[in-house]
Parts: sequence; C-alpha cells; structure tokens
Amino acid sequence: MSKPIQSTETVDVVVVGAGFAGAIAARDSTEAGHTVVVLEGRDRVSGRTWYRKFEGKEQWIEVGGTWVAPSQQPHVKTEVERYGIELFQSPEPRAFAWGIDGEMSNAAFPIPAAEWPALERAVARIDQDADRIRLYEEPLGQEGLDDLDIPFTEYVDTLGLAPKSRDFILAWPAFYFGAYPEKLSALHVISWVTAFGSCTGWFTLLTDKFVGGTTGFVERILADAGADVRLNTAVASIDDEGEQVRVTTRSGEEILAKSVIVTAPINAWNTIQFTPELPTAYRAMGEEKQAGESVKVWVLVPALETDFYGVGLHTTFKWIASEYTTEDGTYLCAFASAEKDLDATDPDAVEAAVREFLPDAKVLASDTHDWNNDEFSQGTWMAYRPGQVMEYSAGLQVPHGRIHFANSDLASGWAGWIDGAIESGLRAAKQSNDLLGK
Repeated sequence: MSKPIQSTETVDVVVVGAGFAGAIAARDSTEAGHTVVVLEGRDRVSGRTWYRKFEGKEQWIEVGGTWVAPSQQPHVKTEVERYGIELFQSPEPRAFAWGIDGEMSNAAFPIPAAEWPALERAVARIDQDADRIRLYEEPLGQEGLDDLDIPFTEYVDTLGLAPKSRDFILAWPAFYFGAYPEKLSALHVISWVTAFGSCTGWFTLLTDKFVGGTTGFVERILADAGADVRLNTAVASIDDEGEQVRVTTRSGEEILAKSVIVTAPINAWNTIQFTPELPTAYRAMGEEKQAGESVKVWVLVPALETDFYGVGLHTTFKWIASEYTTEDGTYLCAFASAEKDLDATDPDAVEAAVREFLPDAKVLASDTHDWNNDEFSQGTWMAYRPGQVMEYSAGLQVPHGRIHFANSDLASGWAGWIDGAIESGLRAAKQSNDLLGK
C-alpha cells in the first residue's frame, strides 16, 4: 500500500492515521467523490488495534482493542453487516478468582449474602444516574451532569457499601478503563453503564471478536475506500492557510489539501505542530492527557482443565482470563491498570502476577506491546479524568477551520471502543464533506 510521496502534491482530503476512525473517514470521503490520501506513521494499519501472531507461536492474538458488542454498539453492527464480518466468542469461564478486600475468592460470585441488599441499592443508584445520560445525542458533557464528573472513588463512597462490595464495584472500571478508579471521571464510567443497558452489563462479559481480526477488518474498509494509503509516513505539521491546508511529513514532503482529518489519539497530539494553534479544549486535553494506561499481556501456561476468569482490585492484574487452549497450552489475556505496576517484559514479574490468581501456574511464554511508550498512541483507550468531560468533550467535536478530528477518544457514545472510533470517523467525514460541498 505504500509508495513514495512526491513533493507538494494536491488532494481534496488528507487523513492522518489508518485505524478504524481513519479508515471510515477515508471511505466516506471517497464515496463523496473526493480524492483522499491516508498518512500512517506506523508500518501497518489499524492503529490501537493490532491482530498478529503471539511471538514465536502460530496462535493469532489481539494485542490492542478486541471485543465488540454489536447488539449494543450500533456503528459496529452496521459495519459488520456491511462487510459480512463473522464473529466468534471468547470461552465461557467455569472457574473464577476474585481479588477483593485483601482476599482471593474462588466463588462464582464473591459478595456475601449479607451485603446483597446494599449492593442492590448501589446498582439501582448507578442505573438511575446512567439513565440521565443521553448517549449519542450530543457530546458526553451534557447540561446537568456536573455532579457525576467527579473521581469514581468519590462517587462510589457515597453508595454506603461494605469493603468487599466497594472493591467489587471499583474493580470493573480498573480494567475496563485501564486506569486507577480515582483517576477516572464517574460520568465517563457511568456512560458505559448507559451503553450496556444496565449496571449488570459490566458483569455480563463481552465475548464477541472479529474472525480475521481487527487489522483485517480495517484493511477491508480501506480497500473499499480505494484511498491512497501511505505507511511509514509520520506527519510533522499541519498548517491551515485559509483556502488550503499544508500537511508536512517528517521527511519534509508536503501535501496541500482542502480538508484534513486527524485521527491521532489525544495523547499523541503533541507529535504534530498545528498552525494556527489548537482551540482551548484541544490544547488542554493534549496537555493534561487522558488517563488510560493499561498494560495488556498475553501469557501462555500449561493447559488449564477449565476456562478461567479472574478480577482483582489490589492485585497486579485487574483482569485475567483464558482465551485459547491449543496444543501449546492455554493462552491467557490479562490487564494491569498502569505500566508502573508491572514490567511486562520481565518473565518473573509476569509469572508472579499470574500466580496471584492461579498459584500453581507456570508461565511458558508471554507477549505484549507497550502502548504507553508507543509514540503514535502514548497511552491506551480513552479514560476521561475527573472534570474533563464537562469542560472539554463538546469542544473536542468542533472542527478547527479546515482541520477535523476523529478517534475513539472523541466519541459521544462508546468513547474508547471500536464503536466510538467508527462514530467519530463518520462524524468527521461528514463535517469534511459538508465543508468541501460548500
């Protein structure tokens, strides 16, 4: 897909980034009759999703974003149906481990019966607050939701829960968002409850994955777009000159465009020089960063007798589950909340983290990608910090002259998910097409 860029060429639209948002934006731009060039700094497409083989093995794994829920994610559902993408499911676990309140429980449900009434009231309160959010209708920072844009720990402490129930509630966003609960906006966390349909959606595990992987899906969309996709082509600067936008690559080549769609994640905006400087919301988010810093590790252990699932709050891994069992053994997928908690390249540290849940486990091999130090991501999926939703989310959907922004961080619905990336790509392409139509 790559080819050399000629100096100072002219196109209708430049899309920066070839993940789901960029692929959707490119497709909808070409369908509107515009010439499109997609510039991707990596040597591959698919952005913060990446389907490849486990190092040294034949087993394919998702080292980035993975799961979808088409029944609850309308944009994913539309694209899956459009391209005829088949789905397959993660295995249903039959063995459990819960690391909460300083203990490890292997019960199917770890909360003692005496705590159920208070937990039920807490779930009802969360569902009630979730019903206040109008998902997809407008940016997440909607009028009247200020009281929810606080640290999630602060919100949970108003629910009157016993220690086990408190840890149980806090553990879910610790792995779902890849950040410590005190660093998370309760409004963003609760918006996912809105999206799931109820608080119990957190506990109904996501299982659906794409046959052929995320990368193959992005390649299908880009092929449909017919856009000129150029890999290993990082962008250095984007200058809106009024009637045109000048995009300069790190190698010094220039492309003039009538519109630019930037799909780089929030935490990587600092790798591009924008002129004029970005509006307040963009500048502030680019400086403050979003909080997602998960460490995703794939671990190969001798074959387990039954499929396993574990969640913990004070454990190193906040989530660990068996995904595949082959003649190699069982491949576990695990998440830690932050890179400071685990050196994922240290076999002993990885084995120690696994043994918190599976005491007799022997790690045969492990594999990971360091998204936090990947220059084109500098973090993982979207996790709004307290106060950021109400302050910035609306501004993040407003074009900057001829420069438009799209990525899953900026979604009104499933911010941080593949569905959010698609939503954002659709919106940016429409904004761009409307501009060029004028």
